[in-house]
Amino acid sequence: MSTDVSEKLKNYLLGMKVKSMTSVIAAMKSDLRKLLSEYMELTGEMHIVADIDEMGNEVLFHVDFKADEVYDAGELLETSVK
Repeated sequence: MSTDVSEKLKNYLLGMKVKSMTSVIAAMKSDLRKLLSEYMELTGEMHIVADIDEMGNEVLFHVDFKADEVYDAGELLETSVK
């Protein structure tokens, strides 16, 4: 396989992985926002960054968000029972 074709294939596959990971991160943001909103008042934007570990075997997700109020666990239990 020529270097040009090999490089094009590599770029295509990397692009597909990036598009796929972008979709995964968008879905994670939506799901995490819904879940965390049950426990706290979120403020601002949520950021999720995906990275590869040093061995290249695992994807590490870093989640960053802000909340200005964390709900009392007792209140959560009372509302979920009703």
